[in-house]
Amino acid sequence: MHVEHITPCIGSEITGIDLSDQAQVKAQAENLRTLLAERQVIFFRDQELSPAAQVRLAQVFGRVDPVSSTFPAHPEEPHVELLISQGTRTGTDIWHADLTWQKSPPAGACLYALDVPDTGGDTMWASMTAAYASLNEDMQAYLRKLSALHNWEAPALRANLARRDPTGELYRSTRQKYVPIEQPVVLDHPVTGKPVVFVNSLYTTHIQGVTNDESVALISLLSGLAKVPEWQVRFRWRKGSVAVWDNLATQHYAINDYHPAARRMHRVAIRRE
Repeated sequence: MHVEHITPCIGSEITGIDLSDQAQVKAQAENLRTLLAERQVIFFRDQELSPAAQVRLAQVFGRVDPVSSTFPAHPEEPHVELLISQGTRTGTDIWHADLTWQKSPPAGACLYALDVPDTGGDTMWASMTAAYASLNEDMQAYLRKLSALHNWEAPALRANLARRDPTGELYRSTRQKYVPIEQPVVLDHPVTGKPVVFVNSLYTTHIQGVTNDESVALISLLSGLAKVPEWQVRFRWRKGSVAVWDNLATQHYAINDYHPAARRMHRVAIRRE
């Protein structure tokens, strides 16, 4: 197994391993977990993964539960989400971490490319540990005292549910199940112990205990830290590519520039054990 770092801060590409081979993956499991913790997102090329094999790979990094996002589940594998798009109305072309509106957001994710455009449709990741480290000590101390509300009801995600179920029942049941939830503004990572800016522009709606104007300014400041190029890595997808990322330490942005070409991906959310 060979590892090549893509940027000094975040992201590594791994070659010399067949992710469909359970014996190879098992032999390298500890190394893969260490690399993910250190590099925050790891990439693989030229893989052939069935839905079941992708689930087994994700289980190397943590627990895998049935799909609980606003995307549909695979008809034969309830742990695999279907991300199918033609570059319109995705709702993911904004910096965010997945499902921060859940009580225990996923610790990571495993995304597998089945069909991708000839060009376009890259994904970017940003290190939110680097974002926190960039702040001065007084700001860090202040932010550690704060919490924020997170809500799943971004317009594009509501529209996604409406397309799946025009009756509105799916929207109503999701809204009842997932009420706005309070999360820390600074999260201490459960594996590395490093502090992370845990605010994103898609799901964070209000900073608690401050005025509305202060809340808007803080969300803009903190979510905007993901846009610093030195803390980012950009990945060009090919058929058979795999990305595994730390959902607590990073934010990501799915670039929406490939319409009308189609992109078909399978994603598995990874939970803490």
